[in-house]
Amino acid sequence: MTKVNTPTTSKLDTIARQQAIENALSTALYFIRLPSTESGLKAATGRAIRATAMLKQACAEQAIGSAS
Repeated sequence: MTKVNTPTTSKLDTIARQQAIENALSTALYFIRLPSTESGLKAATGRAIRATAMLKQACAEQAIGSAS
């Protein structure tokens, strides 16, 4: 995983990150659609938090890249 404050220079890194974000969101939706269970809700929350963290990281890297 790319670290925050490290500009992404590779197009493949950008595509891989997009795929990881989409996968995390898709998995969160999968768990939400399961019959209501505490473990399903926790799993969905974890995946959504993971996607949010990756989006935040991408935004930070974009801001650093734009400032350069």
